[in-house]
Amino acid sequence: MSVVVAIKENGKIYLGCDSQVSSGGTRTTLKNPNNYKIWNISGLPGCFMGSVGDLRDACLIRTSDEVLTDYDLYRDRVDYSFVVNHMVPTIINLLRDAHFLPSDGPFTAMESSYLFAFRNKLYAIHRDGSVIEIDDYVAIGSGKNEAIGSLLSTEGQTPERRIIQAIKASAANDIYVDYPIILVDTEKGEFSVLSEKDVQRMDEKK
Repeated sequence: MSVVVAIKENGKIYLGCDSQVSSGGTRTTLKNPNNYKIWNISGLPGCFMGSVGDLRDACLIRTSDEVLTDYDLYRDRVDYSFVVNHMVPTIINLLRDAHFLPSDGPFTAMESSYLFAFRNKLYAIHRDGSVIEIDDYVAIGSGKNEAIGSLLSTEGQTPERRIIQAIKASAANDIYVDYPIILVDTEKGEFSVLSEKDVQRMDEKK
């Protein structure tokens, strides 16, 4: 799977992810920005999503202009209710229309889960469509347990450093998580890419 980590602090959301995708017995490192597991939604400022699970789901959702619109931003409609009643049904319908989910019968679960960050708000969207608004930090994916354990032990450090350490812990223990680490926050909106050697150099400077 993967790991995506996010921290709410300093009036913004910090996000990070690993860069490995696996298929059967093979794995690939995602180096092209179009393939990052975190993406900016439709070029809108302060709006990011992260995804773990099925790559085809992420490809569909990241290229859709229906998940969030300029109008929704302008009207300041993005809140917990908006995520539950608009974003989640939109994601499910997009997946059904693309035949990634059964088109008939009751909805049960998606193949993927998501993090959604909007300015200073953070939401986890789980495979069953449930939504949790996050007040501090969160991790999703196969490496989430290691990441959460790391985040618990690094309180007081900078958000960027905590995310790096969390993904480092996941990469050390989960075969589906690997470098480079991708970082971004909802204020600056610029992606940073850290290789394993970059992280090692940072550790040596501590």
